[in-house]
Amino acid sequence: MTETNQAFQIRRILVALDASPHSMTALKAAAELAARLGADLLGLFVEDTALLDLAECPYARELLYPSALQAPLSRAAMESKLKALSEQVRRALALTAEPLQIRWSFRVVRGEVTSEIMAAASEFDLLAMGKIGWSLGPPARIGSTAREAAASAIPVLLLPEHALMPGARLLVRYDGSLTSKLAVLAAAQLTNPSSGKLTVLLAARDPARVAELRREVDTLVEGKSFQLHYRQVDLEDGANLLREVGKEKTDILVLDSRHLLQDPLTLETLLRKTETALLLLGDGPASEP
Repeated sequence: MTETNQAFQIRRILVALDASPHSMTALKAAAELAARLGADLLGLFVEDTALLDLAECPYARELLYPSALQAPLSRAAMESKLKALSEQVRRALALTAEPLQIRWSFRVVRGEVTSEIMAAASEFDLLAMGKIGWSLGPPARIGSTAREAAASAIPVLLLPEHALMPGARLLVRYDGSLTSKLAVLAAAQLTNPSSGKLTVLLAARDPARVAELRREVDTLVEGKSFQLHYRQVDLEDGANLLREVGKEKTDILVLDSRHLLQDPLTLETLLRKTETALLLLGDGPASEP
């Protein structure tokens, strides 16, 4: 078990920021996680080239709020607005990170948003970001970057629009594999020692195997003081997973594999129709033995 504990380390967290309320919520959660793990935090702001190209269109107009008046839009004006947004985000990062005494840095890049974030994420142990993109009203739209991150193999924490409470309820699947051991360790790190609750879904049918898995988890989380509960389940598909999330009123779901999310409806429901944060471990640095 010692080797497994040493294998799970998150030293560097990347948080994708765009000045939206959802990304500011993600920033707060990522900073608190970095403080708990002693990790470095880097904020990334992408100057969207699609917006810059759009601003060069002679018919592009800016709708001024709240007057609803229109004004011509130029590339120079858009560059100025993006620079102002990036500075706003940098200040928010500093104000969030410094009181927590965590090491932080900030990077601005220009390009296509999703590809730039995914490329940068390959350098980090965990990507943290909001599930929802910029939206002017209901229904909330899942960000395209969040979709791609969820479907990728990188470790990613997808956060809902509301802040995570200290007493968050976590749900993690465990089947005895190395990756599920890492998932339990990740869930244990995220669970508040005094007020949190961790429920472990033991993926086995045979009673003897269920008992064996339970003993393994007890060893993995030995010394932790949070509430620990077990459920024996047979998670063969995403529908079963969604039922378990609903039963436990889960705040954070931790999965070691994407195979239960292969059904587009399952992923869509978890991202858009629930308030559950989603921590997906994959083939990135945080999951390597």
